[in-house]
Amino acid sequence: MEPTDQVRTAPPHAATLTGRDISFSFAGSPVLENVTVAIAPGQVTAILGPNGSGKSTLLHVLLGYLKPRAGAVLLDNRPLGGIPAGELAATIAFTPQTPAVAFAYTVEEIVLMGRWPLRNRRREGGSLESLLGAYAPADRAAARDAMWRTDVHHLADRTFNELSGGERQRVVLARALAQDAPIILMDEPTASLDMWHQLELLHRLGELAHRQGRAVGWVAHELNLARQFSDQIILLHGGRVAATGAPEAVLTSAILEPIYRVRVRMEGKTLTFARREENSEIQ
Repeated sequence: MEPTDQVRTAPPHAATLTGRDISFSFAGSPVLENVTVAIAPGQVTAILGPNGSGKSTLLHVLLGYLKPRAGAVLLDNRPLGGIPAGELAATIAFTPQTPAVAFAYTVEEIVLMGRWPLRNRRREGGSLESLLGAYAPADRAAARDAMWRTDVHHLADRTFNELSGGERQRVVLARALAQDAPIILMDEPTASLDMWHQLELLHRLGELAHRQGRAVGWVAHELNLARQFSDQIILLHGGRVAATGAPEAVLTSAILEPIYRVRVRMEGKTLTFARREENSEIQ
């Protein structure tokens, strides 16, 4: 079965995830300080910054995995801590940087796990399939569609832990797509992917945001990919928001050079980078 836009019967409701004045410390050391961000519907938001700037920590705070020392995380102006776990699971899909599974699940079983929140809601409504612990035809159709879109359909019967790193990453991306959530958060989703799969994934994320109104946030290191495929940039440095806004406003040499400590130039629509000399005026 090839992918089809008819698998989903209705678009998910729009949702906004907001962090207000977030501060977080690990073992007494500050990691985030007064960070305010929003992952908004209809946009792809890239979270950028050098190593150790707090990108993944911010993502985990927004997901509710880590509790901030100060500030609040809100889902449509509701505190995250007061929202039932089942509702959160149906609203936010997440793909980790290094996916791992303890048991010998097949690829199809992993992708179908993305349907659990929806299946549980049907169980609450008395659906026969869910009461029997079975997946509905719509679940299997959504899983097949997601596997086609991430180019893992041919791996459906393979054991997840036998796959390469890039293949595993595409499987957990398929799981997130099958979840059909209004908010999708991803931690370095392109890190293990070859160029073709990177471009396919980012094109797909743009479609989810721009055509379906989903809120997409991804942590990235590739500044040119972020510039090309994102609507909003959140640039972190030292645990604080150094800049936020449209890619062309944030990804400039004046902003990037002191943060990344490299020479930055714009050639056409592409950023180029060069090592700076030790006696450079960049601080």
